[in-house]
Amino acid sequence: MTRRGEALSCYNEPALRVWAGAVRLLRGAVRGLVLLVGLATLLGLLDRVSWVFELADVFRLQYVAVLVGAALVALVLRRPRLAGVAGAFALVNVAVLGIPLLPTAAAADRHAEGSLRLVVANVEVGNTDFAAVARLVAQTHPDVFGVTELTPAMARHLARELPQYHSRILEPRGNAYGIGVFSRVPLRSARVVPFPADGGPPTIVAHVGVAGRPVTLVVTHVHTPFAGSIHIRHLRALAAARPSFGRRVVVCGDFNTPPWSGPLRDFSSHARLRDLYGGHAWSAYSWPTWSSLLRVPLDNCFVSSRVFVTAHRDGPDIGSDHRPLVVDLGVTKQ
Repeated sequence: MTRRGEALSCYNEPALRVWAGAVRLLRGAVRGLVLLVGLATLLGLLDRVSWVFELADVFRLQYVAVLVGAALVALVLRRPRLAGVAGAFALVNVAVLGIPLLPTAAAADRHAEGSLRLVVANVEVGNTDFAAVARLVAQTHPDVFGVTELTPAMARHLARELPQYHSRILEPRGNAYGIGVFSRVPLRSARVVPFPADGGPPTIVAHVGVAGRPVTLVVTHVHTPFAGSIHIRHLRALAAARPSFGRRVVVCGDFNTPPWSGPLRDFSSHARLRDLYGGHAWSAYSWPTWSSLLRVPLDNCFVSSRVFVTAHRDGPDIGSDHRPLVVDLGVTKQ
C-alpha cells in the first residue's frame, strides 16, 4: 500500500467505525420498534378478555403504517427476516381492520323510502364555543340533533338558539355524560334510560316516524375502556335491550372504541345491527380533531336491517375533540 493509501485508510477508519455503529443502532431501534408494535398487535387480539387489552386495539391503522415503514427500513439494512416479521404483524392488523387487499365491487344500492337527517355530536364537556355548535345545526339542517357531553350551559344556549327544534329531551350534566336530543320532527315518545340499569350513564331512546313507519333512535355515550367493566356492561345492556326497540332501530353516539374492537363487534352481532361505515371503518375518522395522524372512528351509528344509511359525512369543527356525524337515513317498506 502506498503512503497515500495508508493515510486514506487511517482517515476513513474512524468514519467507518462511526457509520457501523450508527447502522447497528438503527437496526436495534427497528428491531425494538417491531417487537413493541408487534406485541401491541397481539395483545389487542385479547380485547374480549379485559379492557386493558382493548386499549391495544385502538390504533391498528397506525400500527400498519409503522410496521410497513419498519419493514422497508429493515430491507434497506439487509435484515430480511426482520422485514418479514414486521410484514406479518402488519398483515394481522390489516386483517383485523378489514382492509381489502384487492379491489372490491361496490354493493348495489337498495331502495329506501323517506328521509331523516340525524346529526350526532360529542360537543366535549369543556367546550364553550356555543356558537360553533349552533352553526353546525344551521349548516347541516338535521331533523334530529343528538348531543353527548351536554353541559347545563350548552343546553341553555342551544335551547335559545334552536327554537325550531321544539321537541326535545335533555339530561345535561356537569360531567362527560350529559346527553340530549333536539328534534324538529315530532318525537312520538322519548325517555332517558341508564345502560346498564345499575348506575350506567344516561341514554336517550326516542321514537320518530319516517315515511309513516316507526323508527327508534338511540343516542348514547359509552364509557371509555379506562373505566373498566362498565364499558362492556354498557354495550351488553344495549344489545340485550335491542328487541324492545322494535324493527327499525338506529343506535348512534360516542362508543369510545373503534368498530374493529371485539366488544363493539360483539355488540353489533348480538344486537343484529350493522355499523355506519360498512366495512370501511379503517378509513374513517372522528377523533381526535387535534391530530389526524392518530385518526380513529370512535363515533358511529348502527342500524337494523330495515333502515338504510343513504349518505354520511363529517360535520365542521365545533371546538370539540370529536368530529360530528351527519347521517341521512331511509327505511324499507316492510
